[in-house]
Amino acid sequence: MRGAEAITSQYLRGDRPARMCGRSPRGWSVDVVVGRTMLTEEPNWSVSRVSGVVVGDEMAARILDAAEALVVRFGYRRTTVDDVARRAGVGKGTVYLYWPSKLELFGSVLTRESAQMLAEQLAMVKADPGEVRLHRSMRCTFLQIMRRPLSKAFATRDYDVLGELMTASQSGVRFVTGKIETTARYLAVLYKHGLLADDPAADPALLYRLSAAVTGAFLLEGVPGMGDLGLEDKADALATTLRRAFEPAAEPTPRTLRGAASELTELYEQWAVELAKALPGGDT
Repeated sequence: MRGAEAITSQYLRGDRPARMCGRSPRGWSVDVVVGRTMLTEEPNWSVSRVSGVVVGDEMAARILDAAEALVVRFGYRRTTVDDVARRAGVGKGTVYLYWPSKLELFGSVLTRESAQMLAEQLAMVKADPGEVRLHRSMRCTFLQIMRRPLSKAFATRDYDVLGELMTASQSGVRFVTGKIETTARYLAVLYKHGLLADDPAADPALLYRLSAAVTGAFLLEGVPGMGDLGLEDKADALATTLRRAFEPAAEPTPRTLRGAASELTELYEQWAVELAKALPGGDT
């Protein structure tokens, strides 16, 4: 492993990762190693979602696995560090060797979840440059989040699960800030390549309008009578809204998509490095 300074993707063969959107296509595994994104081909393997981030320390990874399982089942407030240590098969003091508080432990769980989804997105863009288009990218992000209980809890503001986790932990604040900054840069790249109708630099409200549209799709999950559509249909509805509201009418050329994909791949890889550094072993 070369460390957090380099990210590599390998073995882009077989079924298109662009079809993932929260599920691993048959024959694919996506691992986020600290400082590295890797695709590996496993012909006889099939699961409903990509494998987890491989943290640089095996014991830390086991603790994060335990914390994730418990917070999804019982919620942040009802889960204690003792619970996590017991499930992980380690002493409570061992947990505190990696994280100074319960808040930061579960913040790392969220960071790892974000890194997993980012690895999927990188794989999709590399396999199909058309995935950079706003409506396709957000459609896939919607499906990714809705198929992951922890991410869904955050997107739908389920405080029974997350409590103050997202707003109070350093990792949570880092995640939100990084997401906003990366989205702003993403929109700038789209406009540069003619894939966005309005210039985000000239329209400060553009990011707000986009966020309102996407956030609304998640918040409607709790509104009576609005959850009758299937998940794929909801994702399609969101994509249609974004395509009509934010993108030029003309279809982009393959050359345009390749140019945007190349630039955005670099952006996503930079963010992946930052996420990796926030996990145990990420500075090695």
